[in-house]
Order: sequence, then structure tokens, then C-alpha cells
Amino acid sequence: MNTTTQLILFILTIIVVLVLFRKSKEKESFLLVKLFVFTLLGAFMFDLNGLKLPLGFMVFLLFVRKPKVNADTKYIAVSVGLVLFILGIFIPQIEKMVYERTHHIDLLDTNFYSGSLVEEVENLRDYLDMEGYSLELRGLDMTIHQDGTYESLGIGLVEQTHQGQINYIIDLADDRKSLEVVRYKVKDEEYLKDYIFTDAELVLGNFDLITSEMLEKKEYDYYHFSTDGQRIDYAVADSRTFQISTAGKAKLENDQLPVQAIVVDVCKGKELDELRTPFKCRDDEQFLLDVLMY
Repeated sequence: MNTTTQLILFILTIIVVLVLFRKSKEKESFLLVKLFVFTLLGAFMFDLNGLKLPLGFMVFLLFVRKPKVNADTKYIAVSVGLVLFILGIFIPQIEKMVYERTHHIDLLDTNFYSGSLVEEVENLRDYLDMEGYSLELRGLDMTIHQDGTYESLGIGLVEQTHQGQINYIIDLADDRKSLEVVRYKVKDEEYLKDYIFTDAELVLGNFDLITSEMLEKKEYDYYHFSTDGQRIDYAVADSRTFQISTAGKAKLENDQLPVQAIVVDVCKGKELDELRTPFKCRDDEQFLLDVLMY
């Protein structure tokens, strides 16, 4: 439950208790304090392995079922607490559903060559008010036509905020003109802490350096690129490995290895399968981004 909702419920609870106190028919010492206590009792929750029980309300029914003075007022106060208990269960679920709903965001450009993945992510940040101190790439999977038109696009992002971690799953919509974005908050993923993921803007900025001239357009119609976003030590000799930089595309020779880089697997094909990835894909080439020489 967010802070604003909690504050509203807190203020409403105080108002209701004060109204009950003002309308009480019998004089009683410390009645206002008792009404607050009964309200808190009604709202008291016991969590039994994820099953939330209204323990406070049950205690009231078992031990304080018939107050001698201002019985109706106290019943209402404890019932208000029970309502708070119920709202405490359902409001977070509603907030979660609203937060995790699918967002449809138009692409700034449907062509990879003329557009920019960095600008697309910046547009997402503005649309979703992403204000975290870090945005990491956790994977990219993309298929384009030889003219640069997106056929499929999937991006995984992780935003690190002071309140925790937010995962983003981004996919190209069926119309291939917009993105479908789903986000959800998670606890720190212990099993991923040993992996070195890279700043999303850095990786995508290097992807933007890929041009049509770097691809074998005469033989193939579709090109598929995939990376997990990790910076690794790369030392695979005798392979078709190319460094992508502002200087263009350059083959890495054996005597230049090992290097540290973000590895992008590239494959090409003449037709697409049902997942809009190249069918019978020829996978014999790798692009290395943001290469650091030893």
C-alpha cells in the first residue's frame, strides 16, 4: 500500500473515531482512547504462512463481545478496524494490478537503421516516470528485415531504485508499430548478483552503431541479434568475430584476443518462423560491443 493511500486511510480513521466519540450516548472515562484501541484491535492482522487472519476482531468476539457501556459505539469502532483489515488486503492487490498492467507505447521509429534504441528507451523512461539511479540491460532479442523494419523486438531492463528493484519486459506489439511494456517490483535476485550486467544506455548506444552496410544483404532477408547484456572475457579464436565501434565494423584477429566485451550473436535467414525469427538461421557471426583490449 503506497504512502498516500495509507495517509488517507489514517485521516479517515481519525475522523470516524472522533465522530463516534462525539455521538456516544453514555459518559465513560477515556472513551476516545478506548475507541482508538478498539479500532486498532479490529484491524490487527495475523499472518499464518501467507494466510492473513483478523486476529484482533476474533479476540474481540471471544473476550469483549458485550461491552457494558457504549456497546454500539465500540462495536462500530471495532468494525471500522475490520474494514481497515479488509482494505489492507485488497488495496495492495489492486495497486499491484494497476502497476503491472500492460502499457502500449508507440515506437518513435519502426526502422532500426533510421531510429535509435537509446531514444526508444528514453521515451519509455519519460512515459513510465522511471527515476531510478541505474538502468541495466538484462537481455535483447531482435529481428529486422534487410530494410531495417522491426520484425520482433524483446528487451529486458532492470531499474535500481532506492525502494528496490523493478523489472521491465518489453516486446514488440503485433502491429509492429508499438511496444508492450510490463513492469513488476521484485526483491534482489541473489542468483544474478555474480553476473556483470551493463548500463542499458551504453549497450543500446553501441547497438545503434550497427548499420545496413555491416550486414550481408545480398544473400539474406532477415537478421536476428541477441545478447544477454553481460560483459564477459572473450577469447574464441578462428571465428567470424567483429568489433563494432564508431569506426565501423572490424574483424578481430587471433592476436588481438582475449578482449572484454558485450557479445551479440548474429544469425540470418531468408524467411521467418511463427515467432518472427529467421527460419533455418545461419549462425556463424558475432558482433562485439564496447570492446576493451587487455
